[in-house]
Amino acid sequence: MKKLLLVPVLALLSAVSLRAEEGGAQGEARADKFSVESREFVSANKAYRLKVDYAGTGGGGSARFELMDKAGKRLSLFESRRAPFSVTISGDGRRLFALNGFWSQQVTITDMNVYSAAGKVLARHDIRMIGPAGEDFSSDSSVYALGADPGKGGAIYVFDAATGSLRWSKKFKEKVAGVKLSGDGARLAAVFLAGPKAFRAAVFENDGSEAWHTVIKTANNLTPRRFSADGEEFELWEGKMVYDEKVDYYRDTTVKKHRFRFTPSGVEPAGDAD
Repeated sequence: MKKLLLVPVLALLSAVSLRAEEGGAQGEARADKFSVESREFVSANKAYRLKVDYAGTGGGGSARFELMDKAGKRLSLFESRRAPFSVTISGDGRRLFALNGFWSQQVTITDMNVYSAAGKVLARHDIRMIGPAGEDFSSDSSVYALGADPGKGGAIYVFDAATGSLRWSKKFKEKVAGVKLSGDGARLAAVFLAGPKAFRAAVFENDGSEAWHTVIKTANNLTPRRFSADGEEFELWEGKMVYDEKVDYYRDTTVKKHRFRFTPSGVEPAGDAD
């Protein structure tokens, strides 16, 4: 029987303290209070693992966060009144972006908490959506970008990781298909659904202004996947699900890479590769 390979979305954090309730009073949580459900989130670089134990279901009740390194050593333990639907962790383990809301048959995200590794709430943001539509940390962990599906159209939010503050946000008529930050977070590449077998790709500067866009027609999926170290080159990858008989799975396989570079006269194609 053919199976669909599910690639979990990332997440995680780091620290060295035990705190109770979002940076509040210290104290050990009762072990039986958070036994309703457990979820685990892993950072993109797999350096950190976060276990979240829930006191309720579907977003109700509080939650306990336990941060560990890849060896399983506990780095922090804290509680929050907000139970997260999903969590994304910076590569250096210093920041945790948690999407909160309610879920059962459907998902409704209502807000976001930005935590330090020790559990201090650095910022709260009202973000209403039915789910994320791509997310990314810059490789230096200074910037976090979130693509959102509000149900109609799309939106992008870009945050400063140090403070948790919002740098910029935009709403779009098209749905967001993916986001990718440059290494220092100064630029963001995004892909939008532009119609049947068509995508609009765009690059935004660090103030949210659009620096470039183009339309790519393809029946495959299209996602922004890579920036060069200096942020002057980027790639958009086409992919499709291909069945692998050896492992009895469908795999997301890259079939083409579109390369572009910034020049004094604007963005120019830098050649495609299969």
